[in-house]
Amino acid sequence: MSTADTADLEPREPGVTCPTCGASAPWQRNPHRPFCSLTCRLVDLGVWLDEGYRVPADERDVS
Repeated sequence: MSTADTADLEPREPGVTCPTCGASAPWQRNPHRPFCSLTCRLVDLGVWLDEGYRVPADERDVS
C-alpha cells in the first residue's frame, strides 16, 4: 500500500463550513466555531448588532 492509499484510511477531523465566508473550518479545537476565524466571527456579530438578522414578529396586538 502506498502513502496515498493509507492517507484515506486515517480518520479525518470533523469540520464545518464557516457561515460568513464559506471556508472549511475544523470543529475540534477551534475557539471560533462555527466560524473559521475571529474576523468572520466579528463580521457576523456586526450584522447582528446592525439588526441585519431579524426574527420574524407576529403582527398580532400584544396588549
